[in-house]
Amino acid sequence: MNNSDLDDLLKKADNSRVNANDIDLNINLTQQEISDRIQDREERKKYASKTFVFLSSFTSAILIIITIAGFSKNTGFVLDNTVLISLITSSLASIVGIFILVMRYLFR
Repeated sequence: MNNSDLDDLLKKADNSRVNANDIDLNINLTQQEISDRIQDREERKKYASKTFVFLSSFTSAILIIITIAGFSKNTGFVLDNTVLISLITSSLASIVGIFILVMRYLFR
């Protein structure tokens, strides 16, 4: 490398000074973004576990109703076939819908 090339590079480096305040602002912004993402993850975990508990409870309740209706001779709890079909279909649609909404929020 010639001395003139080196001089040119040094002149370019002198002309392109970086402001320390800009770097500090970028670092602070990045730290804020990191803390926001950590908080988002914690909230998402919290709501995911609450949604899981809700969906498990909801599914268990539907399963108990169907089981009791299946033993209608012993329990005396009788549901018509159309009511059972409606219960199963609407429950499945609700479970899948809630699951899709939560997963879209968690993994967007």
